Amino acid sequence: MSKRVPLIVGNWKTNKKVAEVYDFLQEIKGQLPDPKQVQVGIAAQDIYLHEMVKRSQELDIPVDVFAENIHWADEGSYTGETSPAALADINVSGSIIGHYERRKMFKETNGSVGLKVTASLRNGLVPVVAIAEDTTRYNPDDEDMAPLTEIAVGLAGVDKAKAENIVIAYEPAWAIGASEAPSLEVIEHAGRVIRNSLAILFTQEVADKIRIQYGGSVTPENSKEILGLEDIDGLLIGRASLEPAAFLSMVKDAI
Repeated sequence: MSKRVPLIVGNWKTNKKVAEVYDFLQEIKGQLPDPKQVQVGIAAQDIYLHEMVKRSQELDIPVDVFAENIHWADEGSYTGETSPAALADINVSGSIIGHYERRKMFKETNGSVGLKVTASLRNGLVPVVAIAEDTTRYNPDDEDMAPLTEIAVGLAGVDKAKAENIVIAYEPAWAIGASEAPSLEVIEHAGRVIRNSLAILFTQEVADKIRIQYGGSVTPENSKEILGLEDIDGLLIGRASLEPAAFLSMVKDAI
């Protein structure tokens, strides 16, 4: 059995007003496991992050607060961007990087992902690097599939000494917002390919320490089976994370 601590992260995107954020935190108070058993995080809009960190500390809620995106520079003339150094300064734990929606709508590239991963690690933030392979070339029957381009390019400049702190979130584009997730066989194969790719970049020893999440149409109905897969160490949850009961159910499945 893997010794990697499962990581469950809810990605709220641009959902929730401030009162809903407070209500959610109050609902999960006293309901989360020891972080040594399961690490739980919530990614929210930047305007809520500072207050979420403060409120979770006041309520003694063991939840890590994540940004949904960051910039690659610690400071400078980058109007509208969020500094990784500023996020670290307010005790944000990490950030999602390269989500498919960022790539599709805001033209995020593998190159910018790599810069942001390096910036995250430089500032002690956990980079949750989202991977959505090119579906025109994906072949689940190909047991020797080459390393995914998004990994090879996005992580090429990462210091091997820090690589084990990276989290990879496999979230196939066709499953985001869909009615059902891919089969367990497809998810399991993708996890194996990703870990093999990481081993090529960083050595097998490092690859075995990196956590791989699954995201895309995750629900309380399928989370337990997905978490049971050998190379899947957590979940990146979209719309199902908006309801406290559903989110807590999936956290429980990770225990």
